[in-house]
Amino acid sequence: MIDRYYLKEMKDIWDEYNYYLKWKEVEAAVLRVRGKNSLADRIGRIKVTPEEVRKKESVSGHELNAFLSILEEKSGDNAGEVHKGLTSSDVMDTARMLQVKESLAVIRKALKKNVDILREKALKYKNLVMCGRTHGQFAEPVTLGLKFARFMESGKRTLARLDGISGELSVGQITGAVGTYSLVTLQEEKKILGKLGLSPVGITSQVLPRDIFADYLYLMALVCSFAEEVALEIRLLTQDGIKEASEPFTRHQTGSSAMPHKKNPVICERICGLSRLVRSYVEVGISNIPLWNERDISHSSNERIILEESSSLAYYVMKKLEFVIKGAAVHKENIKKNLEAAGMRIFSSGVLKLLLDSRLKREEAYSLAKDIFMKGTDKAGIRKILGEKAGISSREIDRVLDFGYYLKSIDGIFRRLGLS
Repeated sequence: MIDRYYLKEMKDIWDEYNYYLKWKEVEAAVLRVRGKNSLADRIGRIKVTPEEVRKKESVSGHELNAFLSILEEKSGDNAGEVHKGLTSSDVMDTARMLQVKESLAVIRKALKKNVDILREKALKYKNLVMCGRTHGQFAEPVTLGLKFARFMESGKRTLARLDGISGELSVGQITGAVGTYSLVTLQEEKKILGKLGLSPVGITSQVLPRDIFADYLYLMALVCSFAEEVALEIRLLTQDGIKEASEPFTRHQTGSSAMPHKKNPVICERICGLSRLVRSYVEVGISNIPLWNERDISHSSNERIILEESSSLAYYVMKKLEFVIKGAAVHKENIKKNLEAAGMRIFSSGVLKLLLDSRLKREEAYSLAKDIFMKGTDKAGIRKILGEKAGISSREIDRVLDFGYYLKSIDGIFRRLGLS
């Protein structure tokens, strides 16, 4: 993971030094359940550095055996009790799940912060009317608050998914080779994992089922896709000719090396780009599910990359999203200007409904409404045409040529979302 996107909170969880600390925690938990508390205490005090492991691994070609060799050298008497009856995956997979569990808690907190900010923005801009757009073209009126509320709900659904799967990710294994408990017992496993805040999986091979890790990678992709949804909207609203909102741009910031006038939405674009990368890891995670027989290690090499990077990038993206939405500029004058530029077009659906209510055939009503709005007819002209062609009163026409007609359900939507 490159430092540019590697924030301290995630580095503390995923760097090699902490991974080896987790290995020690697993080995110490096994010893304590077996009544070897003194040895467990000694193991806990031993410092194992990545450099030491790499040096021994260069000779043995086996990372965990290199680690165990260091523990044996530094722990003194009864060192042979360490790792007795275990297999490498018992330690390594269980340690990975401890990292996953810690990561999930950190990312959840960051996601919740963004949901809370979106809630504040939704309430603040609840009634700020703006042009809705579909296919990049003017549609019916919406409000900026509705946009923020929609994103808030997306974040809440993602939070619910994190919460719903947290128990399924709080698992580990102490099964011995090929998952048959030949040298450990089911009762031992439950007690050992309990000391680590984890639970056993019903059945494993020599490794934890990889669909568990695939689920985690999918969650990280969902977290990032939520962020991308918000960032993409801000990018679209930043475009010249629209300019209704923009990400923060500091006084001394520059937008282009060649064109000094530019204020490029670089943070939002970064969020979108990194989200694509995290989504690509889901495919790798799913490909890791089918392994040979009771175990191979085809998954191991890529998991060292995809678990760490998806976690780190999801957290980085959450922190950048917080910066963007907290400091996003809203350009009310441009919102008003674009509403004026849209003119009567944003009321076309209401006019079509009036014509249909007047009992014109749909084809005739649609053709008439299309003709009115394609020609850019003003309010007075619309009144005249609808009165003459369909006998509709000016009062009824004015009702559908008003923002309130399209936004009358906003209070109800906000109440349904618990926003007040």
